[in-house]
Amino acid sequence: MKDLNLPELPQFIEQYLSLDRLLLSLLVIVLTAAGLWLTRRLLKTLANRFSRHRLLISGLYPVLRLLTWIAAFAYILFVVIHPPLNTLLAVSASAGLAVGLGAQDLVRNIVAGILILFERPFHIGDMIEVDKHYGEVINIGLRAVQIRTFDDTVVTFPNSLVQTGSVSNANTGQLNEMVVVEFHLPTSVPIAPIKQIAWEAAACSPYVQLDKPILVLVEDHFDFTFLTRFTIKAYVHEIRLERILASDISQRVKTALQERGWGGKAVLSAEY
Repeated sequence: MKDLNLPELPQFIEQYLSLDRLLLSLLVIVLTAAGLWLTRRLLKTLANRFSRHRLLISGLYPVLRLLTWIAAFAYILFVVIHPPLNTLLAVSASAGLAVGLGAQDLVRNIVAGILILFERPFHIGDMIEVDKHYGEVINIGLRAVQIRTFDDTVVTFPNSLVQTGSVSNANTGQLNEMVVVEFHLPTSVPIAPIKQIAWEAAACSPYVQLDKPILVLVEDHFDFTFLTRFTIKAYVHEIRLERILASDISQRVKTALQERGWGGKAVLSAEY
């Protein structure tokens, strides 16, 4: 077999990574980072300006960021450094083996991050639940996903956990989502007027999306005694207001029940 005379890694660095090339590579990286920072600020401004398309605009950045960095590193490798193909393959194999042995978790998370960006199980702005944490997706990176909970806490998950585990998505790229409010009353209360109170409580809320159906379901329930469970299902017009809608419906229902003398017997809870 013909000897390819492939250089070792130190020889490759000395031959192809001169000071000029390193400075030019650094300039490309800085300009790319600055451009992405400006792009993110612009997209955030557009998302706030056109709130009806907030999720679509916000979802562009993670994919754009990935493609931009791929283009930047490809430019550095094939234009700035521009090593011979056989040298590039040999060094890539050596570096890949070293990285693979020493950073398996990092590589696994990066691969999972790329799959998440292109499979799109959720978007920036979606409300998801992962590992019992529920909140809004604020960042999808190559290594991790970040969500902000309603307690204003940022929770970070490695991409491999998100890719291999179960993820509950409440709105799947839509600005609206269903909010469920339940309350229990004794079986002796009249069904029809309670259902009317529940429906009006949801329909009169300023946070409900009226072009979506509002349902009131009635079921038997036992909790130390026989009860009637009323379930209100309505859609909030902005996912960030889901808890405000649930609170508003609960307040309206409880006020109406108290006015009719049933309020002391009601137990209310909310789900999303």
